[in-house]
Amino acid sequence: MDRTELTRVARILWPYLALWLVVAAALVGFAGYELRHHREAALGAGRAEAENLARVMSEHMQQVLDAADRTLTLAKIVHEHRLAQEPLGAITDAMKPMHGTEAERRINLFDRDGRFVASTDRHLQRSGVSVADRNYFMLARVGSDTTLYIGEAVMGRVSRSTVIPVAKRVTAADGTFDGVVVLALDPQRLVHLFRALRVGERSSVGIAHRDGPVLAWGHAGTASAPPQTIGEVVQADHVIALSVVHGTELLAFASLSEDELLAGHRRFQLATLAFVATTIAAMTLPIVLLGVRAWRDVHRRRVLEVRYATAAQQARTDPLTGLANRTGFDEARRAAYDRLKRDGTPFALAFVDIDHFKRLNDTLGHEVGDDALRFVAETLVGGVRQSDVVGRLGGDEFAVLMPAVTAQTMHRRFDPIKHDLDAMVARHGWRISFSIGVVACESATPRARDAVNLADRMMYDAKGAGRDAIRYAVFRDGRLFTEERVEAAAG
Repeated sequence: MDRTELTRVARILWPYLALWLVVAAALVGFAGYELRHHREAALGAGRAEAENLARVMSEHMQQVLDAADRTLTLAKIVHEHRLAQEPLGAITDAMKPMHGTEAERRINLFDRDGRFVASTDRHLQRSGVSVADRNYFMLARVGSDTTLYIGEAVMGRVSRSTVIPVAKRVTAADGTFDGVVVLALDPQRLVHLFRALRVGERSSVGIAHRDGPVLAWGHAGTASAPPQTIGEVVQADHVIALSVVHGTELLAFASLSEDELLAGHRRFQLATLAFVATTIAAMTLPIVLLGVRAWRDVHRRRVLEVRYATAAQQARTDPLTGLANRTGFDEARRAAYDRLKRDGTPFALAFVDIDHFKRLNDTLGHEVGDDALRFVAETLVGGVRQSDVVGRLGGDEFAVLMPAVTAQTMHRRFDPIKHDLDAMVARHGWRISFSIGVVACESATPRARDAVNLADRMMYDAKGAGRDAIRYAVFRDGRLFTEERVEAAAG
């Protein structure tokens, strides 16, 4: 497909291509909007789910702390009022039904110096443990009897797992500080219990200290290393929600993997992209078929145009010499005549006749005659400008049209041509010569054909003068001036 055919096909298809681009852009834009909206909705639902889980986990932790507060209050009252010979032993049986680890079912009593005094665990009645350096003990020493003091998570000496100490202040009869009763909570068990109650939950939940350390962690998917700090939980590919456990330094958190949250979105994305691709393909196919048909029509038309142009060129070209034939030369001559009438541009017209050409054909043959005609054509073309036209009018007659040539310049143009023709004939040894008639039209003849007649007349004057000659004339102001008259007028 050449550039002309491509341009024509583009002109046919551009309205359809423009419509295709508008529809495709609108479709892609709408699909992009829907995908973003669907993704944001999926993540928004995940955030809402995480916030709800964190809130529920916080409430669950708060309920556990309330239960621990009631238990410690009971132990505090029993001890302070000496309701039994073994104050803590009186509530041992009450602690047995409690769920939880052994550490969580144990209540320890520490005196005003933080030394171990007693425990509900009869196997742990003597111990050298001291909590005097613990923050919750120091706060209880100067605090209120009603406050529940929650300590920092520590590794349990007996359970060997992370526990959160929860303490209540004990007072003597005179109201002075008399020690603390302490209960240990296992946050990991609380997390596992929470997850066990929510079968199929896809979130990861946990308990962390406000300063950052993670105390317990429950993962929804495959086993993975537990995070050490809350910062490790807050990842770019997770949605996380935090909820403060009221009255404590603890945080309940829930996180959901964006990869899992967006699993449904990815299916929606694939379906949307498939729809867009199918729709665009459905729009493209008719345009492709139309383009193929348009190309075929344009190509067929282009072939016909080329054939017509070739035929027209052949109709204006002499097949032997490649020069313009009489039809083509007459078109150029009429165009020069029109320019002369329109804007006064002169032209020179020459007729060239080969002398004794018939004798050359008869003695050396028509093949040599044809060669002679071709060499004459090449010599004439080599002696003119690109703007000039050389034609073969038939037989051994040639014509030359030179625009913008006047009486003052016609000798300079045509004398070298006559010299080149004579030199070419001498090289080949042909016994032929040339009679040339030249007329410079500085004003328009009455008819376009009259210039031809004038040039023909000058050519016959050259033949009448003995052949092998060139005769000049100029048509000016409605009169023909031959060479002698031109020289006289100039003189």
